[in-house]
Amino acid sequence: MRKVISCVGPVLFVAIVLAGCGGGMSSMQTPLGTNMAQVSLTIHDSPPMGVTVLSFEIEVTGAALQPSDSSSQPVSMLSEPEDIELEHLQTESALLASRSVPTGTYSGLMVTFVNPRMTIQNQTGAPITLGTQTCSDQQVCEFNPKLNQSSVTVEAPTQPFPITLTMNSPVVLKMDFNINTSIQQSDLSITPTISLVQLPPPNSSGGSQGDEDMELIGQVASRDQTKNTFIIQRGMNGPSFTISTDSNTHFDFGTSCSAANFSCLQTGQIVKVDAKMKPDGSLLAFEVKFFQPPNQMSFAGSVTSVNTGASSFQIVLFDEESFGSGDGMGSFSMGVPLTINLAPQATFSIDTRSFMLPSGLNFASIADLMVGQEVRLHPTGAPTGMPPNLMVTVDQVQLEPSFLTGSVTAVNTSSNPQSFTLGSLPSFLTNAGITSIQVDVLATTQFETEEDQTFSGLSSFKPGDMVSVRGPLFKTMTMPTMAAEKVVKRSMSSGTSD
Repeated sequence: MRKVISCVGPVLFVAIVLAGCGGGMSSMQTPLGTNMAQVSLTIHDSPPMGVTVLSFEIEVTGAALQPSDSSSQPVSMLSEPEDIELEHLQTESALLASRSVPTGTYSGLMVTFVNPRMTIQNQTGAPITLGTQTCSDQQVCEFNPKLNQSSVTVEAPTQPFPITLTMNSPVVLKMDFNINTSIQQSDLSITPTISLVQLPPPNSSGGSQGDEDMELIGQVASRDQTKNTFIIQRGMNGPSFTISTDSNTHFDFGTSCSAANFSCLQTGQIVKVDAKMKPDGSLLAFEVKFFQPPNQMSFAGSVTSVNTGASSFQIVLFDEESFGSGDGMGSFSMGVPLTINLAPQATFSIDTRSFMLPSGLNFASIADLMVGQEVRLHPTGAPTGMPPNLMVTVDQVQLEPSFLTGSVTAVNTSSNPQSFTLGSLPSFLTNAGITSIQVDVLATTQFETEEDQTFSGLSSFKPGDMVSVRGPLFKTMTMPTMAAEKVVKRSMSSGTSD
């Protein structure tokens, strides 16, 4: 009997937002003409239960709208290939591109991919072979799976095509790249499975709770103090995007800038922007945070194991911005396993962002570390060793929001704060003895459905509902506790466990 490898991965979404004329979003896009409409791509992740894929990265090399008129050329959406890591995009989207395209009728969308990269934790009870690599039981292994098919086209009569693009008439599409069905059980190769759904356009108020969350990470290329806007660029030659801010934008610059407002932004900084799209296609930031503080190296990852006695723990890297050339740290890809050694007197802190934590949640020492947490780290020097035996010593550990998907097993609306219990957790948690997590619902917790529409929160929950949650994860006495920043209610078709 063939051994079934429990390696169900994430589901990747690409949302195509077709906005009418008015307000360009990308400084590199062509001007809107009289017969042009703006098209924007975002990428999103919605993994099913039973995830043992710790990191999944793939390069999107093209995304082209196919005109119904066979004499017309396809319209390319990307100015250059984009590397996307999916595991941390369970509750938000990463913007890929924004450009104007001719109005008219389109019969399909062709997307091309190369270079998939996966990091898994082998929990089959026996070694498995990954190409020329052997991955022992319980070992975290990084490898390059075979891509069986590089391009996928969704076209009419498959919904939602054909689509007619007209000026001032936004159309929102979300493409589902289902890793659950794309990963081949026999050899973990990738055969992409794609579908598309149409979503409502952004709300007229712009930046409201029901709109698509966008994540952008890049360098501040310029800023306009009079308009409260700035331009962020991804990579040396990547696309750039104009971001607007308002009085509700939260600036999280820590001790680097106590003003915590637009004045903190400086050209050359690397920042992470969480934004929402407005009906005219422009982006409004609701949070701007240092991704990498100036003159201070940092990197982030997911905790996979903890050795309290040795003052060390293991992570899978999900942030490669910090390991660039010329910084003394070397160059490593997202998904690489790292052993973290704590320096004497290492400090611990919590990224609370713009919300208040419930009492009793602590993160003060290695005793508060647990599998599944996301942490940002400050190294004291360059890594030693070679993959998969890389080691880094750090003197700062900051708890950041984690991203988990599971099913609701209980709802408690009488507690303070209100909460629900999350079960059917990914295998890397259950194998660590974590079978349930209490999710605390705060006054600021955002609730959405998979179709990005708001809903009534806990009152609409029932046991068995699948949800994705984002928030800092704490090691507490009875069961771990997550303080929810956001909860996304999933459809049951999002994926199933093996």
